Amino acid sequence: MRRAREGRNDPADFSTPAWATRSIRVHSPQTMACALQPLLADQKENRALNFAMISAVSGGLAALDRLDAITTNLANVSTAGFKGLLHTQVADHANEVQRTSSDVRTPINRSRMMGDFTQGPIDKTGNPLHVALDGEGFFVVDTPQGERLTRRGSFGLDEEGYLVSSDRHRVQGEGGDLELGAAAQRGEAIQIGHDGSIQIGQTQVGKLRIVDGGDPSSMDREAGGLYRASADELLPAEEQSFTVHQGATEGSNVSAVEELVAMIEAMRGFEAYMNAMDRIDTINERSIRDVGRI
Repeated sequence: MRRAREGRNDPADFSTPAWATRSIRVHSPQTMACALQPLLADQKENRALNFAMISAVSGGLAALDRLDAITTNLANVSTAGFKGLLHTQVADHANEVQRTSSDVRTPINRSRMMGDFTQGPIDKTGNPLHVALDGEGFFVVDTPQGERLTRRGSFGLDEEGYLVSSDRHRVQGEGGDLELGAAAQRGEAIQIGHDGSIQIGQTQVGKLRIVDGGDPSSMDREAGGLYRASADELLPAEEQSFTVHQGATEGSNVSAVEELVAMIEAMRGFEAYMNAMDRIDTINERSIRDVGRI
């Protein structure tokens, strides 16, 4: 999965898609960077001159961020457990913004990427080791970087009989790594209950650890459908808040049709902002030229 570019507002990262060069004049990254220079309090004479350009450039960069989110969503339409990206914009007053190092220093807007954690469809696979969560909560896997959360339930067995994710991370039960043992490797029937309990024959061998991820906006998205929770301690999810389905996986909650429509809107918006920048440049040039004649 392509890494989501959160907060990519640096003009130096600006690149113009091929479709944007057909009928409009494209501004260079240096031009956009100059337009986005900080508006100092003691340079009030520059505020009126730059404000329109800043507004257009901010809108264009926001359109690029939105395209990033859309292309990531489209690339993962068929990815099990994928949660779509939502692009948001917030207008702030120049003197009230807590900026990070990656933010453009303008008073216009801030782009943010948020996760859409609505429920995805339950797709039957017939594999007894595949599980889907219907409702709240996350599975827990053990990675070299520590415990991570996931909704991707396409599990399997490793050579030692442990339940692992598709990336070979060991799935965590309430008592640690879930070891299903030689019986599971021999193909004996595995039963996974709606509460996550795992039974082989008449013996219960463990229970899937399903936790509450807390505030979704505070979780960091990582590759492979993994999330890093901000909370130091992961609390168990309430059993009535979820249902585990065996022999199925949760599909992506992204609609390809909706994303394609959103892509067209974002492309048209980007063209409009670029055209606005071109007109502002023309107005500034004429103003300088005409004033010089007086």
